[in-house]
Amino acid sequence: MKLPARVTICEVGTRDGFQIEPDFIPTEQKVEVVNLLSDAGVPRIEVTSFVHPKVVPQLRDAEQVMARIARRPGTRYAALVPNDKGAVRALDAGVDAIHTVVSASESHNLANVNMTIAESMEKLRAVMQVAERAKVAVACGISTSFGCPFEGDVPLAQLESVVRRLTDMGARAVGLADTTGMANPRQVARVLEHLTPKFPGIEWTLHTHDTRAMAIPNILAAMEYGVTNLDGSIGGLGGCPFAPGASGNVCSEDLVHCLAAMGVETGIDLDRLIAVSRRVQEIIGRALPGQIVKAGKSTRRYPVPDTVAGRVPAARA
Repeated sequence: MKLPARVTICEVGTRDGFQIEPDFIPTEQKVEVVNLLSDAGVPRIEVTSFVHPKVVPQLRDAEQVMARIARRPGTRYAALVPNDKGAVRALDAGVDAIHTVVSASESHNLANVNMTIAESMEKLRAVMQVAERAKVAVACGISTSFGCPFEGDVPLAQLESVVRRLTDMGARAVGLADTTGMANPRQVARVLEHLTPKFPGIEWTLHTHDTRAMAIPNILAAMEYGVTNLDGSIGGLGGCPFAPGASGNVCSEDLVHCLAAMGVETGIDLDRLIAVSRRVQEIIGRALPGQIVKAGKSTRRYPVPDTVAGRVPAARA
């Protein structure tokens, strides 16, 4: 496999994950999780979202969370914004980067933000202008890049058109999102093989949901095409409230474990990340879908049972 020596992981659980939880997570616990992720060496964290509290009530404390987190040198703290008003709020709160989103399919864009793609583009143009004046980086995500829960397949030409409109506005970081886990590795390879030569110099990110247990295979396919920026969610938290059938994102600790086993560097302390996942399970009060928390790392060893130890040759005992 042609894999990069190092990748950059952006943790999205405190935004993408917490936004869909049925009970409001107290501000101090959100701050605690962000700080624990920072202590684990996570290089990028999408902390929260500056949206209207009636739309996403779970994140109504965005300003308070940003004001109270302990910022670790080397970690970039970002927030998702829907429009220029959200961008101004995020900049006032001191974010290091702004994340935006538009869908590749019209029906999902309408369900997600109640706008057509064209209307969203005008909003994003205003966001980019606000961010440019503040000299803050913008990353543009494209939901339903690999399939829409309402329309099914999204034509590659349609996805390319959305990417083109974003880059024409000045986007230099573009995320392809598998919003409901519809992608497969061959499709991911085909999409990247088509797009990357057409848009040289773009920093590509893959944002995957593990709805059908395809997230890590899809990530590996993307890495073979040079993608080195990946989103993950602690414990596998997440889902889209406006996309039927969406389940959690790829589990951050499972992904880091997989990469470490293959010798791909992330700069993240896996043991600390696993501890963060356990703490998040305590906070939300239920088990999460991540596997490494349950099984332990592949380097874990168990004592040989007494009934077996006596039968193993001394050299192997």
